[in-house]
Amino acid sequence: MRGNALPGVGGLLVALACAGGPAMVPTGTGPVPAEERVLTILATNDLHGALDGVLMSEVAGGRDGTLGGFDRVAGLLERLRADAGGPVLVADVGDCFQGDLAMNRMEGMPCAEFFNAAGYDVRTIGNHEFDYAGCGPEKAGEPVADPTCALRAVLARSRQPIVVANVRREGDGQRVEWPGTRPGVVLDIDGIRVGVAGVVTRSTPYVSNREGSRGLVFTDPVQEAREVVADLRRQGASVVVLLAHVNGQCGRGSAMPGPGDRGCRLNGELRALQEGLQGQVDLILAGHAHAWLTGEKGPIPVLETPGQGSFVARARIRVDARGKVLPGGVEALPLVPVCPAERPDSRVCQPGWAGYVGPAPADPEVSALVARWNETVAEECRDVIAVATADLLQRRGTESPMANLAADLMREAAAGTSDEGSGPADFAFVNAGGTRDSLRQGPLTRCDIFRVWPFEDPIVEIRMTGEEIQQLAEKWVREVRKLPAVSGLRVSVYPGGRVVLRDPSGRPLDPSRWYRVVTSAYLVRGGDRMDGFFGKLPPDRFRVLGEGEPFREAAIRVLRRLGRIDPPSTGRIEGF
Repeated sequence: MRGNALPGVGGLLVALACAGGPAMVPTGTGPVPAEERVLTILATNDLHGALDGVLMSEVAGGRDGTLGGFDRVAGLLERLRADAGGPVLVADVGDCFQGDLAMNRMEGMPCAEFFNAAGYDVRTIGNHEFDYAGCGPEKAGEPVADPTCALRAVLARSRQPIVVANVRREGDGQRVEWPGTRPGVVLDIDGIRVGVAGVVTRSTPYVSNREGSRGLVFTDPVQEAREVVADLRRQGASVVVLLAHVNGQCGRGSAMPGPGDRGCRLNGELRALQEGLQGQVDLILAGHAHAWLTGEKGPIPVLETPGQGSFVARARIRVDARGKVLPGGVEALPLVPVCPAERPDSRVCQPGWAGYVGPAPADPEVSALVARWNETVAEECRDVIAVATADLLQRRGTESPMANLAADLMREAAAGTSDEGSGPADFAFVNAGGTRDSLRQGPLTRCDIFRVWPFEDPIVEIRMTGEEIQQLAEKWVREVRKLPAVSGLRVSVYPGGRVVLRDPSGRPLDPSRWYRVVTSAYLVRGGDRMDGFFGKLPPDRFRVLGEGEPFREAAIRVLRRLGRIDPPSTGRIEGF
């Protein structure tokens, strides 16, 4: 159905050259000399099963401002291919799993069908591709016989190569050999030999279901990429692109760049790749941080989108007649919003946004697929749980109303579960990344709640002293360098890393008092490297609530009882 480029470009060059005068070829950016060609790169990242799009009213415009949708992503890619007027490479940078109820119920299989139908050329995997931990329902407390079963089933259905260089088996140190995977690949894109390698963050076991990656080792992405890229060059690749699902962003975090933003200096694994692969890689397509990256300061241009199908990343690479990248020939372009319609109240879905190309048409083939996937959960999507009195937005890189709501619901869900009293827990804290989406004002169904909290983590109650809670907060600030969402607690961070904790009335915590604290099993088991702290506490301090049911189910019970959701308070964390 779709190809990499318009046919006959080589013949067109010859014909124009013979016609007399300087031969020119249309590329979508104006004519270029015939001895040059333009390779267009299109990329998505962190789709996270957002089949019907994602609420981003702060940038998409007004109430119910939505971007994306799998069918519109496919339609926009088709339009951008046609606009390019020449060779095009389409890639995805991982984390398609873990999102809407239909996606999780089918254990990621819609990803394979979508990538095939939309005509992607190559992709890699992300940390959340390990979340399903086997095939079929995971039984709490029982080891999984085949942790990568669901992942391998999806890869086997994929028609494009999956590049991943730094995932090895724990026993013999060999790279994994899953269906369709390889460390890198050289693709012939209308006569241009493009090498593509892929890496995933070393922290994958700590930022996904640890059981899903049992028996695997995630090695240094810089070292592994350097080895694979050198091999791609030996195979004749004249252009090399790295798909990097790794940590790292910049000073503005995941915030949208403002007018005149000229990029930033990156950090984390992404910066290490920029610096360690200088002169070897022409372009890095990134994922994992959901950051707005459109070039960025450093030796290799980097592109990344906020994810969930909200934008498509785009770059152009100018090459000579032999396919070699010309000096200064890599151009990172503004992100292209996946808009359902033009909106004058939108920051991005109108001609004032540099990357706007018009409303994204819905691809009929993918629309039919989405309808079929959604039909598998249609009954649950009619089950109204509560009513939201306003839009509740999930934000990354700052205190998020939706993550605060998760902490509030977790604390409330602990009511009536303790011998020490029937009220809510004293405090709750939850990793902000455990909340995946926003909620629209109006009736909310089970599917809406699932999309926001798709993980299967139960609530864990812990008996902790005030001194231990203080030590935990200091670990978050000084070592993990990010804070969870909290409920029943105010956190103030001062210069030098001093942390002061107070209850909602402003009183400091009593170091010797025992408190009831609730959190997610994900953190207790070592998510965000918390095992180093919780592993030191006596086992009899921990209690799994609700017979191991996911937090989501406990939250649904609380929401049914309340009947409504109001925007939660913010300002719980200061100075961080």
